[in-house]
Amino acid sequence: MNFPKCLTSSCKYVLIGIILFTVISGGTLWFFIEQGVSPVEFSGGSSQFRDTTVQFARLVTENYFNEQPMQYPDELAIRGNWELNVTIYHQGEIKGEGKGKDSDTLLSLVLEEATLNAIDNGSSYFSKENIEDVRILISFPNQEFSFIEYNGEGKELIENLVINRSLNKELLLQKIEQGKEFLLRAVNKDEHGFYKKYDVLNDDFGDRLHTVYSASIIYTLLKIYDFDGDERIMEGIPEWADFMLSMQSKDRKVYGAFHYSYYYNTREKEPRFVVGTTALSIFTLLDLYDRTGEDKYLTAAELGGDWLVTMQKDDGWMKPYKENKNGTWVYGTQKSLLYNGQVLSALSRLYGVTGDQKYYNTAEKIAQNFTEKVEREGCYLGDDYRSKNPISSAWVIMSLMDFYKINTDDYYKNIILRCSSDILGRQQLDTNKLLYYGTWDDAYSTSGNGWLDEVMMEVYKFYQEHGVEGAGKYKEAAIRVTWWIIQNTYSAENTFFLKEPQKAIGGSVWNYKNLYVRTDSLCHAVNAYMGLVNEVEDSLLITVPEEPFDAVLGKMIR
Repeated sequence: MNFPKCLTSSCKYVLIGIILFTVISGGTLWFFIEQGVSPVEFSGGSSQFRDTTVQFARLVTENYFNEQPMQYPDELAIRGNWELNVTIYHQGEIKGEGKGKDSDTLLSLVLEEATLNAIDNGSSYFSKENIEDVRILISFPNQEFSFIEYNGEGKELIENLVINRSLNKELLLQKIEQGKEFLLRAVNKDEHGFYKKYDVLNDDFGDRLHTVYSASIIYTLLKIYDFDGDERIMEGIPEWADFMLSMQSKDRKVYGAFHYSYYYNTREKEPRFVVGTTALSIFTLLDLYDRTGEDKYLTAAELGGDWLVTMQKDDGWMKPYKENKNGTWVYGTQKSLLYNGQVLSALSRLYGVTGDQKYYNTAEKIAQNFTEKVEREGCYLGDDYRSKNPISSAWVIMSLMDFYKINTDDYYKNIILRCSSDILGRQQLDTNKLLYYGTWDDAYSTSGNGWLDEVMMEVYKFYQEHGVEGAGKYKEAAIRVTWWIIQNTYSAENTFFLKEPQKAIGGSVWNYKNLYVRTDSLCHAVNAYMGLVNEVEDSLLITVPEEPFDAVLGKMIR
């Protein structure tokens, strides 16, 4: 509601007195009186302001075609030096852009100008029929404050990423369901293997299927089946598992190893055999054997384990891969904590099922290398592939937890506890940096942070199982990074720039600069969600406050 204009000099003196009193008392009323809007108009703060602004921009677009008289909202009668941009999206493409700029004028007038300019710039495209389906983005140059229209609300944006400031169990359950649907879409219907990556901008899954991502997706879908009993998962298992088994080599030089990928157009298997691919395949094969009792899964897991044993060097480190280049077999030589950790976990699990000593012996050498490295360098670790980073450190923790199941020496337990505490202290906790809050230093993607989320929940369970105090702080860390991953997951709200939004929903954005979806990112995230969902109540799990609206408004008015 606007303040009445003063008609007499005495009225003006009263207003001046109110303004001076408020300024002296440290209040904020002076700002809104000077501009013409009561502070109670936006009692809902930035959220109400965003909603009112996009609703007015929507009214302008509709009236452009309906030729109805414009009604200007009192709430936007804020006087200032305004500059803003309006961008209109339709079916994932920008169809109109407009700018509004004026000094000492009302926000509603500048917003109307920018909206009309955007419509005029797309006048050859817009019509009365399609204008209802557009999405309107409003931004203020040189300010972080911008927002996109969705269902009559203004959704906060930073770097074109829709910001979600809270997390509850209902949203967590929704993301499990959406993640499941995305993973089910990521399968090749003819070959029954799964894709590695989805290019959302070009609606393209690529030209090859990957063994390791197939194994990871099956592993995650089985966890989801345990949670919701979706029969589509069990119906798909035979064909999906057969694809995995078809990727296991029978060549005597790499017998038991799994091909890295398969080009389905040419029907060629890539002659590259990565130890991590075979290790993660063993995870899934053992799970399938446990569920079905079918010997073919255990046999394949053992053949994979046998090949892994042959890939260990005398010093206990694993050769990372073996591949055929132009008819010559070559080995990788670099040390990888990720690959060694994957092998340590796989062989520890395989020994737990079979009791075969060769798997234990190989696993023990890796565990000893890991603990010696921690003793020398501390818990924050790097390798020949990457400088010190939390993802590599987390693999040391996770694989040692698997090894501890077959060797309960307290030495390994103490290393796990020590390094878990170290990595916990590296989580980013600055709520003023929403693009990174909840993530870890030197982990920049949903894949890395999804893996850390998964590990935090495994550490939480480890603490509980072994009666160690402090388990709750790992669940809290998982909640924070879960919030960040969900914010970086495609949803109906944030797919305004995609031509095929429904295909992307549920997939985790790699990061806000690289918009493709990696299926392993989603697997890590959903595994963490599954670990978390039954450990939390229905109440609000986390909320991240916004900057006070008067401070935001002060930045926008030039």
